[in-house]
Amino acid sequence: MHEPLGNIKAFLHVNKIMRNLFQTIKAILLLSSLCLLSCEKPDLTDDPILAEQLLANSNDTILIDSQEYFLEAELSRNLMPGGPIPTKRKLAAFISLVNADSLPIPGNISITKLYVINGTVIWTSVPHDSNSLYIPDYKLSKVSNEGPEWETDILVDVVAEISNNQTKQKHLILKLDQIIEALY
Repeated sequence: MHEPLGNIKAFLHVNKIMRNLFQTIKAILLLSSLCLLSCEKPDLTDDPILAEQLLANSNDTILIDSQEYFLEAELSRNLMPGGPIPTKRKLAAFISLVNADSLPIPGNISITKLYVINGTVIWTSVPHDSNSLYIPDYKLSKVSNEGPEWETDILVDVVAEISNNQTKQKHLILKLDQIIEALY
């Protein structure tokens, strides 16, 4: 009579161990996936033809709905020493589309792609919203992190793809000879 009860207890104990093991394996797989995603390399292409086309098809100012815009760009690498774990010192690009008349930028205009060109090597990214505290309404600012570890104090060209979500038109705007600054 005690034997079936013992078998049930053993079964429940093994079942509990298996559930815990399954949860542990699931957690390890999730952490491994996150590590792989965060260790992703920047999207780099060595393509002299694409670099030439991007520069040839871009303008330093663009006109959208009778409003003139230009591009501002700041590129940097954080080389601040310290911290408990050695980290990569990836390139960061902070870009702003600026209305030349300081009028608010309409909501149908967006920055959809960023190209940073170093000779024939192109870093392509999809910039995301900046976390800056104050950005005036005549600027549309985005940031791209996790870029290549290019040398600092070199000049690169920056091209941004600007989309008009209402008309579905795309424009390329550029800022030439931007220095990659070292932040200490």
